Amino acid sequence: MKLGIYCDSGINGGHEEMLKRFMLALVECAHVEALHILVPTANEPLYRYVSELASAHPKVGTIGLSYTAESIHGNVFTLLRMVRATAATLRTLRLNKLLIAQGTIASGIAGLLAARRARIRTVSYLPLVDEAPVNASRSGKIKWLIKRALYRVPHEYVTLNDHLCSKLNRLAPNARVMILENYVDDRFSRSTLTKSAARAALGLPDDGTTIIAHVGRLNFQQKRQDFLMQAIERHADAFARTLVLIVGEGPDAARLQDMIDASPTLSACVRMVGPKKDVLPYIVASDALVLPSAYEGVPLVMIEAVLAQRPIVVSRVSGLDSYLPDAMLFPAHDHEAFVERIFAARDVPLAALAGEFRRRFSREVFDAQAQNVLLHTGGAGGARGAGAGATHQHSDVLAK
Repeated sequence: MKLGIYCDSGINGGHEEMLKRFMLALVECAHVEALHILVPTANEPLYRYVSELASAHPKVGTIGLSYTAESIHGNVFTLLRMVRATAATLRTLRLNKLLIAQGTIASGIAGLLAARRARIRTVSYLPLVDEAPVNASRSGKIKWLIKRALYRVPHEYVTLNDHLCSKLNRLAPNARVMILENYVDDRFSRSTLTKSAARAALGLPDDGTTIIAHVGRLNFQQKRQDFLMQAIERHADAFARTLVLIVGEGPDAARLQDMIDASPTLSACVRMVGPKKDVLPYIVASDALVLPSAYEGVPLVMIEAVLAQRPIVVSRVSGLDSYLPDAMLFPAHDHEAFVERIFAARDVPLAALAGEFRRRFSREVFDAQAQNVLLHTGGAGGARGAGAGATHQHSDVLAK
């Protein structure tokens, strides 16, 4: 089988990291004759990774895209031009399927439309599924109608869990929907690094100070670091002997730094440490991690934290309550419950949950499922029948 992977993101984040792992699983599959990967040359880390993969594996071909999704956003004429050019490239490859990395249904749209123009079967690798807007403006309603139409374009979907699968079944009833859960390197569960050693290595206090970490892209709309800052300011006494580490980068980094600088309370206990290639020491050094997101797919840091047996307090959104106990969840807009959970989290037992995560999110399970979902040649309907809509499939190993 000749497969293609398309990603036009200019970001090298969590979804792109899982895409890399998807690539490795397919490279190692004997049934894949050729794997052509289209990525932007402007996304230097991703393009470099794919180029090195191609150098190591003769079956892999790299095609550099001259644009990113961000560079053509809002420019319809440029989008159409890129769709035509990309479709012409795809026709020469004679692919059986093209996997398109879409953070949301509106991202990666150039590749999606190009594949349909080239008459190639499309598989959307989609971690985030939109909700219908409530009390939307006229323009908001129009955007939602466009998105609803876009959900009908892919032939197949690969998503992350049952919650997202159910949403896709409603939005794209004729598409086949499959589940491929993320995997995390087992070094997070096998690390011998202690909390004291991690703090010493990072120059962090080990004198009884409580350390809380937020690891993720600095984006207020999704990750809500501003909500975290509000919670700290509203409960300053609770954070009196606490250090809050903000690990990551993103479009709201400057805004977040300004918030911290303008507040004596935040300046006293919040430290921005920037992006880190290896977040394991920060996870191990922490008493708890936080993720007060407005919406999520299946965040890698959630899995990493549990494997390292560090509690992570997350907002009860996007089906995340199917992964974590109630003691690590809070209502998304409740600052008081958020703070309460943070300081009670260290008493939550994690050994059993870590063992479950170790089995569920292993590379072996991921590789087998990655090959299965993309090499499957059936159409929509599956075991439930064509009239019942799309199916979702995952192995018994992944069942809870």
